[in-house]
Amino acid sequence: MCIDGVSGGTVTRTCADGTTALDPLFRRPLDASGAPSGPWEQVDNGGCPEDPPVAVVLSAAEFARLPLTPSAPRLQPADGNGLVNADLIVYTDPAQQTLTTTILGSLVTVRATPTSYTWDFGDGTEPLTTTDAGRPYPEHTVTHPYTAAGDYRLTLTTTWTGAYQVDGTGPWLPVLGTATTTSTPQPTRITEVHTVLVANP
Repeated sequence: MCIDGVSGGTVTRTCADGTTALDPLFRRPLDASGAPSGPWEQVDNGGCPEDPPVAVVLSAAEFARLPLTPSAPRLQPADGNGLVNADLIVYTDPAQQTLTTTILGSLVTVRATPTSYTWDFGDGTEPLTTTDAGRPYPEHTVTHPYTAAGDYRLTLTTTWTGAYQVDGTGPWLPVLGTATTTSTPQPTRITEVHTVLVANP
């Protein structure tokens, strides 16, 4: 701690009850072998009992590190086998996810809501970004026609917005930032068929 007029040395703060103020507490995640695997994170601010409570804020970076489950792409036909120039129907589940984390010693509940979906169909076309999660046939709203036969790998990237509540009470507060997840690639196989007129089929 630095104080104007003090040239050097350690300065300690004494609390109203005569005890020494606590230093901030930090922690660092470890991997399975016990080696450090991430940055230091502050658990609390230390200080004295009479200090006013510190506001708990879930940052955009902390939100992005939460283990959100990627949205799963669903296809029709369900096996991903389609025809050239025929619409492949795609959709996903637009449900919220609820997670918990701890910030400065407080339990924080987080609601993540999907707000946009980017479909990369793996065929070199521009990815399709939409706020629509899509629907299955016959109410389908998101489709893509492949123009050439081949095997492709489709992925879905979802953008999430968040809100959080501290210790299960008080208002839900917005996270000032977003998080993204990307699905495991979904294989699709597109086949070209030719029609032939025949007599007396």
